[in-house]
Amino acid sequence: MNLISTKKQKRYYTFLLIAAILVIAATLRSPITSVGPLIPFFREELGVPNSMIGLVNTLPLLAFGIFSPLVPKISSKFGMEITLLFAMGLLTIGVFIRALNDLPVLLFGTVLMGMAIAFGNVLMPGLIKSTFPYQIGLMTGFYSVSMNVFGALASGISVPIATLPAFGWRSAMQLWSIISLIAVIILVLRLPAIRSAKKKVFVKIQNQPSKRLFKSKIAWAVTLFMGLQSFIPYSLFTWLPDIFLSKGYSESEAGWLVAIYQVGLIPTTFIAPIIAARMKSQRLIGCISGLLFLFGLIGVWLVSSHLIVVFLILTGIGAGTTFSLAMMFFVLRTNTVEESSQLSGMAQSFGYLIAAMGPLLLGTIAEVTGGWTVPLAILMVVALCIAFLGTIAGKDQKIYMEEAKGEE
Repeated sequence: MNLISTKKQKRYYTFLLIAAILVIAATLRSPITSVGPLIPFFREELGVPNSMIGLVNTLPLLAFGIFSPLVPKISSKFGMEITLLFAMGLLTIGVFIRALNDLPVLLFGTVLMGMAIAFGNVLMPGLIKSTFPYQIGLMTGFYSVSMNVFGALASGISVPIATLPAFGWRSAMQLWSIISLIAVIILVLRLPAIRSAKKKVFVKIQNQPSKRLFKSKIAWAVTLFMGLQSFIPYSLFTWLPDIFLSKGYSESEAGWLVAIYQVGLIPTTFIAPIIAARMKSQRLIGCISGLLFLFGLIGVWLVSSHLIVVFLILTGIGAGTTFSLAMMFFVLRTNTVEESSQLSGMAQSFGYLIAAMGPLLLGTIAEVTGGWTVPLAILMVVALCIAFLGTIAGKDQKIYMEEAKGEE
C-alpha cells in the first residue's frame, strides 16, 4: 500500500514539475510581447517619443544581461525551484504594477519584470537537464512551445482587450500577471517534494570554469548566437506593429500579424530541439536558421499584400529554430549541469546586453530616418551574422574538450 502511495505521490509531483516548466515558460515572453501592439495606446496617453518607448523593451534585456551572472550563485544557496518561486512572485508584482501609473512606474515595473524573467531564462535549461536527463530535446521542445504559444497569444489579444470599454491598455498589460501567479501556486504545491529532495543543483560555483569559458571560441560563438538571435525578435516585438501601421494596416491587424509571426515559432520550437538533439553536429541547421531569418525579413520589408503572412511565418520559423538551438547549445556544448548553467549565464548575460541595443537603437534610427528601411536592413545583416555563428556554435565539440586540445 505504501509502495502504491509512493508511486502516486511521485507521479503527482512529476506532473506538478512538468506543469511548472510549462507555466513558467509561458511567463517568459508574454509580458514582453504584449507591449508592442499596445505602444500606440500608451505612447499617445503618456506623450513619449520612440526613444523612450524603446526603453520599455530594452530594460528587460538589460536586466537579463545584468542579473543573469548572479542567478547560479543565488540558486546554489536556495535551490533552483525555490529561486524560481521567488522569481515568479517578483514577476507577478512587476507585471501588475507597471500599468498602474505613469512612465516612471511603467519603467520600474518593467525592471522588476526583467529581473524575474532573467532567473527563469537561466534556470530553466538546467532544471530540464537535471530533472529530465533522457528527454532533454522533448522537454526543451515543450518548454519552447509554451513560451511561444503564450507569446503569440499576448500579441494577438492585447489590442482587442485594450479596446474593450471595461478594460483598456493597462488591464491588457496586467492580465499576464495571472500566469506567473499560477506558477507561484504550482511551485508552492511542490514544496514538500523540493524539501525532501533537498536538491540544489548549483552547489559549487567555482571561478575556474567561468574563466575557461571566456577563452573558448565555441562559448563565445554560443554567446553571440544567443545575443543576435534575441536582437531580432525583441526588436520585432517592439516595432513590428509600427512597421505594419506604416504599411497601412490597422492597430488590431498589426497585433494579429505579430501573432502570426510567432505562429511560425510554435511548431519549430518543438521540432528543432528534437532534431538538433539527434544530430551529431548542428552546424547546418545553425546556418539555415539564420538564412530563414534573412529571407523572412526581406519579405517583411518588400511585401505589403496578404502574402506578407508567408514571410512572417518564415521569419517566425527562423526565430523558433535559432532560439531552440541557443537553448540546446547550453546543454550540448557542455558536460554537466553546472557547466550548462555557467554557459547559460555567460551567454544570457552578454547576449541580452547585445539584444538590449535592438529596440532602442532601431526606434531611434527609424525616428531619425523617418522610416523603417534602415532598421530592417540592420536586422538582415544581423541574420547573416547568425548564420555564420551557427556554423561555429553547432560544431560537435564540448567546450572543455576544445580547450584541452588547445592546451596540448
